[in-house]
Formats: sequence, C-alpha cells, structure tokens
Amino acid sequence: MKTCFLMTVDMDPPPPSAPNLKIEYGTNVLLKLFEKHQIKATFFVTGTVAEKFPDIMQKIAKQKHEIACHGFDHNPKEGTFGVVEQTRRIKLATSLIERATGLRPIGFRAPLFKANENCWIALRRNAYIYDSSVVCSFLYGPRKVFFPSKPFLLVTPMRDGNKGLLEIPVSVNPFLPFPLGGGWIRIFGSKWVKTGIKLNFLFRAPAVFYIHPKDVIPRTSGPFWHSYISTRDCLRRLDDVICYVKKEGAVFLKASGLADFFFKKSRRSTSWLRSKDHE
Repeated sequence: MKTCFLMTVDMDPPPPSAPNLKIEYGTNVLLKLFEKHQIKATFFVTGTVAEKFPDIMQKIAKQKHEIACHGFDHNPKEGTFGVVEQTRRIKLATSLIERATGLRPIGFRAPLFKANENCWIALRRNAYIYDSSVVCSFLYGPRKVFFPSKPFLLVTPMRDGNKGLLEIPVSVNPFLPFPLGGGWIRIFGSKWVKTGIKLNFLFRAPAVFYIHPKDVIPRTSGPFWHSYISTRDCLRRLDDVICYVKKEGAVFLKASGLADFFFKKSRRSTSWLRSKDHE
C-alpha cells in the first residue's frame, strides 16, 4: 500500500466554559471541506454527543464517513477507570451511537488520549476492533510509543476468530512531539503539521491527524488563549494540509479501512507461514 493519511475528527461535548459552542456549525464546516476534497474521515463521537445531535450524526453517516466511539461523556479520566466501569461506559456509549446512526462503531479513542490496559480489555469485551488513543510521543500516556510508529496489536488475535485489538497511533512531529492536529495546528501552524506528515511518510508510517469541530469555529475570546487562538485561520490551514497530502500522493483512508487492511495482511502472512510449516 502507498503511504496513507487518516483524517480524524474528535467530537467532544461543549465544555462547561462554553456551553453554547455550536458543534453543528463546526461539523458542517468540516463536512463541506471533506466534500470539496472528496475525502472520507473518521469521526470519534461521544455517546452524549450522539444522543444530543442525532441529525448531524445521520448526516455524517449518510456522507459515508466512519463514526467511531470517543467514550461516553468525555470525562478526562474515563479511559483510566477499572475494567467493569469502563466496560459499562463503553457499552452505553456504543448503544447511543448505534441508536443515533443505525451503525455500530468498531473503533475507539479515549478522551485526551488517556487510556490504560483496562480500557483495552473493556474494548474487547465490547467487540471493538481498533483503538486510536496512543500518541507517538514520550509526552503522552503510560505506554511510551516513540516516533515513528505504525499500527500494532495491543491484543493478539485468537483462534476462535477474534481479530484482537489493533492500535492506530496518532502521529506527531518529532521536533515538537505533540499530536498532529487539534489545537496544535492553530498554535504551531500548518507548516509544522506538514513537516510532521512528511517525516512520517519518509518512515512509511501512516500519518494520523485529528481535528475538532470547535477548532474551526471562529472565536476571539475564551477561558484560555489556546482555546481560541487562530480559530479564524484554522480552516484555511486544514485546507492547506489536505492539499499537501494530496500532492504527496498519499491514500486517504478511514481508520476502519486501515484496520481492515492490517488484518487482511496479517491473515495472508499467517497463511504463508502455515504453508511453510508443512513443506
């Protein structure tokens, strides 16, 4: 496969500091941009957002984007609770997303990229196929994954047909090892993002980028400077990044598509090894 790029969108609930933030507006802006470039994205949605905005959920699904799970209510500690509590919350979030869209999510991203091994167990108990909560940086999470990192198995496949659990790490620019996208594209600019993408491509690693609807809602004030800085320029920067990736000739994939490719490739490799064993 050629080098691939994943456009992902984290749909968090409006924060307490900005309860009237128009998620629908930001989401529609992103959908129009994706339609303009004819690309498909993966939307990581919390259960509470799916329940509150069923119309926008159906619009995302109708345009053939993937809808994955972003936890229940974006509690910062949600991905670090015990197994039983995480299993319960993921099950509830899954049912809310499925009720709003008619589609069952198979992918997950923990709020703020904070997840522990209990989260991975809970995901498998809820029949999830992949996770995208690990960031390729020493700055994030209990599991240290350094630049660059390709998808890898968190839980290995079982003989009963269980595919296991694939990790699709979020990419970074190693010179400033923060996740590519989100508020960081507003702070560091599109050149920083494009450099990070280029370096990932050089190492033949997928470039996994993320953005929020709130990042493209123009604002001039907020509780912290980083919550609103460059929101007026963010859409232009995002457009610039997409054009750059296209120029590089990368394949745009949904996260589920990358997971499907990984498991098919793994099955082919396993079949080849088994045939060699019988020679």
